[in-house]
Amino acid sequence: MELALSPNWGRCLMEAHPDLSDERRNALLQSLTAVGLSKPIGYLPLYTIEKFLRLSPEALADDAAKRCLATVQFDAAACCIKSGALYAYHRQALASVLQENAATVRAAGLPLDPDEFVSQIATVWFEEQHLAYPVIAAAFGDKA
Repeated sequence: MELALSPNWGRCLMEAHPDLSDERRNALLQSLTAVGLSKPIGYLPLYTIEKFLRLSPEALADDAAKRCLATVQFDAAACCIKSGALYAYHRQALASVLQENAATVRAAGLPLDPDEFVSQIATVWFEEQHLAYPVIAAAFGDKA
């Protein structure tokens, strides 16, 4: 799951494995391609997209838009991921997760609006001990 990875994981992975197998490439892309009703949010670091997958964030955003997903790109200065990141999300599915967990979302000081929620979690790295973490994990499709 994305939340368990450090904000620098893409850079470390690139240095260790510069040539990806199709299987590994697809596994990384699944962070975005699996976004939908059961996985409302996904992201990939811009470094991973550009250097590791050798794709453009715009191409991935266009692909997500064709699947009726919202996307937002954050540069390094505006994101808790060192290189910046591209987020893709299913607004309705995310709204459902947020409403189901409204009390926790409010108590954690997070917005209930899906667009604002994505902006908040892209900006601030939440540790596992944080009150918001279970809601963020659920938004990323982690049902554990």
